[in-house]
Amino acid sequence: MNQKFEKLGFYPADILLPKGQDMTKWAVVACDQFTSEPEYWQAVEQQVGDAPSTLRLILPEAKLKDPNVDEYIAGVNRTMDKYLADDVFTLLPQSLLYVEREQSDGRIRHGLIGMVDLDAYDFTPGSGALIRATEGTVLDRIPPRARVRRGAPIELPHVMLLIDDPERTVIEPLAAGKQAAEPMEKLYDFDLQQGGGHLAGWLLSGAQADAVAGALSALCSEEAMEKKYGLRGAAPLLFAVGDGNHSLATAKQCYENLKRVTPRERWASLPARYALVEVVNNHDEALRFEPIHRVVFGVDPEQLLAGLLDFYPGAYEGRGSGHAIAYTCAGRQG
Repeated sequence: MNQKFEKLGFYPADILLPKGQDMTKWAVVACDQFTSEPEYWQAVEQQVGDAPSTLRLILPEAKLKDPNVDEYIAGVNRTMDKYLADDVFTLLPQSLLYVEREQSDGRIRHGLIGMVDLDAYDFTPGSGALIRATEGTVLDRIPPRARVRRGAPIELPHVMLLIDDPERTVIEPLAAGKQAAEPMEKLYDFDLQQGGGHLAGWLLSGAQADAVAGALSALCSEEAMEKKYGLRGAAPLLFAVGDGNHSLATAKQCYENLKRVTPRERWASLPARYALVEVVNNHDEALRFEPIHRVVFGVDPEQLLAGLLDFYPGAYEGRGSGHAIAYTCAGRQG
């Protein structure tokens, strides 16, 4: 294991890639998307057909409440075993991948794929871990995900970690490696199905991996924490979970359960200790943070607004400084 990453909670990983497959059929959207639109998954089913695909390696949450969900999960694990036995994959040992995802809106999102040490992650509110959650973890969402993960011989997660890198020192320099005198090895380049955009990936060289480790180390230094957040002596925060909070929490829970029945000296060798992730810069221009709109029914608007004013200390109606909550009700806005 690359020792330059030792204190970062993030490492190069043994990554499996399909070989000789139709990549458009192989790749599907994350399992928790289109939960209320089973017709989307039916369209994917028709497009994939009998071809090897990650569709066979995940449990779409649209199927989570199906009466035969346990059979579906068992089928997922059997397919994983079959793909391994049939030599569907190429192994990239101790690797980091640079990826460019062209979204359906035409923006390019830049990412870095590797693995995190789950001992460096904690979803408990107020945690001082290097890797922290960005939303409250709903504990009853974990058991169904854990049922899929527990018996899986390989991992197929969808977790995005964010780094606060305003100077663009970690991921963005990798783009230059595509046009270098000795360019990075391109691993895949294909259109995603169902209007998902386009995806391309490259393998980092050893020197590029070392540069990533150095840049990440600088990001979580005490000097960087003070410069960005005005904090000195506080526990450094390097990664915040931007997407897949419950997927990573599930991985953590499965690992913690194994630790209870495994001698401490063997914890480091447990494959379940690590989880594959994509790291994205919080300042990437493809990331767009938009407000969550809530629609409330069956209330008296004036009573609700009065309750909001009473709940938030110092709140007042009208424009001003501070955080604004815009509302529309009963034919008026404020």
